This record gives sequence, C-alpha cells and structure tokens, in this order.
Amino acid sequence: MVGFIKRCLGYTLVTFLLMLPLSAVMANAELPAIPLQSHLVEVNDHRIHIHQQGTNKQQPLLILLSGPTDNWHSDSAWWIVAQNILSQHYQTLAIDRAGQGWSQPIEQPSYQQFADDLKGLLSNDEVVDLDRELLFVAFASSNLSLNLLLDDDVLVARTRGVILIDPDVLTQHSLQHYTGETEGYKKGWQGLEEYIRSGKYDERVQQKINAEREHLESIIPFKYMSHMDWDYYGAIEMIRQTRDYQIHKFLEASVYKEDLEAAKAQGLTDSLPLVILDTDFEAAYLEQLEDEKVKASIAQWRQEGIEWYFSLAQNSPCGAYWPVDTREHLLMMTQPELIEQAINKVLACSQ
Repeated sequence: MVGFIKRCLGYTLVTFLLMLPLSAVMANAELPAIPLQSHLVEVNDHRIHIHQQGTNKQQPLLILLSGPTDNWHSDSAWWIVAQNILSQHYQTLAIDRAGQGWSQPIEQPSYQQFADDLKGLLSNDEVVDLDRELLFVAFASSNLSLNLLLDDDVLVARTRGVILIDPDVLTQHSLQHYTGETEGYKKGWQGLEEYIRSGKYDERVQQKINAEREHLESIIPFKYMSHMDWDYYGAIEMIRQTRDYQIHKFLEASVYKEDLEAAKAQGLTDSLPLVILDTDFEAAYLEQLEDEKVKASIAQWRQEGIEWYFSLAQNSPCGAYWPVDTREHLLMMTQPELIEQAINKVLACSQ
C-alpha cells in the first residue's frame, strides 16, 4: 500500500465526507484495510462503501456505479482508471452495492435494495449536500438500480444527466437470455452454497481472479497505466477470494430475474439528457461458442440491444447513442476519455 499512501499524502477530503461520524468509517477487521479515500456510511441498517476522488465542487458530483463482468464481480475496482482520470476535473463517488468491495453483506441483496440504499445515501445531508447537482455514470447491470432510483422526483430534479455503459437490455428475450443461468442458482441454492463453503470452489475462483488480472494488464493503454491503482485492485481481489463474498455474489445473482423485471416495469425516466456507450463485447462470445442455439440467442440479444438503446436515446432530451468500435467491455479501463466526452455532452445539453 506504500505507493497508494504516497499518492494520497496532502489530499484534502471534501467537506461532506469530513462531516461523517466516526462510526460511519469503521472497517471490518477481517477485510483488507480500507483505502484512505474510502468511507463506510450507514444506510438502511448496513454499511455502504464509497470511494471518493476529486475536489471540484463547481461541477456536478459524479456517481459511479458498477455492474458485473463474466465472473459476476461487480465492484468499484472496475472504475479505478476512469475515476482517477475523471477526478482531475470532477468530484467523484464510486459506490459499492451491499456485499461488494467493503460494503457490508446483507441477507437479501439485490439491485432493488441498492436503489433504496442510493436514495438513502444521496438524501443524507451528512454525506452529500442536498442542493448538490448529480450526474450518474452506470456500467453494465447497475442501470437496474438507476431505473428504480430515478422514480424519485427530488433526485431527478438534482440530476443533470445519465451515462450508461453497456446497460442491461430490458426486452423480453434479453431478460430470458440473462436469467437462464441465474434461475439455476435459485433452484439449486442449498447445494451451491454448500459447495462454496466446502472450499471446492476455491481453486476455480483463484483461476478466475488470476485471469481477470492478466486481462487487465493486457488491455490498459500505456498512457493510462499511471492511473491504475494496483494496490486498490489487489485489496479488492482479496475480498473476491473469500467464500463469504462468493456466496453473497451468487445470492444476489439468484434474484436477478426479479431485479430485471422491476427495472423493466419502472423504465428509465425520459426527462434527463442521456448518453449510451455501447461496446461490441458480445462479439467475443459469438466467436467462442459452438452451440448454435446459444449463439442465436446472443445475436438476438445484441440486435435488440442496439435497437433498444437507440430508442432510449431518441426519447431523451438531447439523448445520444454512441456505438464504440471495441470488443472490450471494461471501457472504464481502456477508453475513459469517451466517458469524459459523454459527460461533456450531457452537461452541454443540460445548461
């Protein structure tokens, strides 16, 4: 952690985080040490981890939300490079759902619960000034929580706009495509939990974590390597390795269908400027698969996604659909400049 600490020396925490009570920043002794720019805040009777970077209060506060990649790891580690770059011009908060990162596990985790947690967090004047403007940047499935959060007129009034990066596609086929595997977690939950607790999944988890790191090392452009905090990422890896984390991860995934259906029923407010960044990460799956039925399902999901994203952008004031010519899902690690361009687009629309 020495390199990380040196980078944090001289850093001034923003006023709203200095106001937090001591009890709000107590970490779990069983987890890796919480980074200096991170805090645990009590919301809905459990603690939520927020990682803060940047001090510019002249711009809206950027709320960075993570969704899962192939291994269902869905924490603030995916935001490291982009957050470090965005924080040069903005104040940013990367917020972990219950059980992700240093956020406390709960008995019934879900994207619906996280929407309630976000509402409590962003409506707490000890955490965020209630007159502070907000801008949401949501990766992957975190758009589910955002749909549900932005049914609150007060929060919508404070929000300058929304940026979605490869959001979940809320069409009937896509919902079925997403949940074929996760409904199996639900039906076989007892056996799955016992399998993880027994340690039989440990080796496979380590393989997945090693592969994730190797992938990251290969995709981060040289010009952004200095913005990658490997100490932070390594701490997150330690959390991902634990059996409790893996169980909680699958527990949340077992109610994915209900989360998708709730977000679909709610819909995303059409009153805000919106930019959707759409990578072609699905193409990599098509190359690897031999099952024609599965390939057809992915192809349909992909096409539905393009059409659905375009319709969302059309229905939004000053909306934009930006297809990105890349098969890399983790745009926050590879092309953070596109995210900043999307932020500029949204802010220009909402002046």
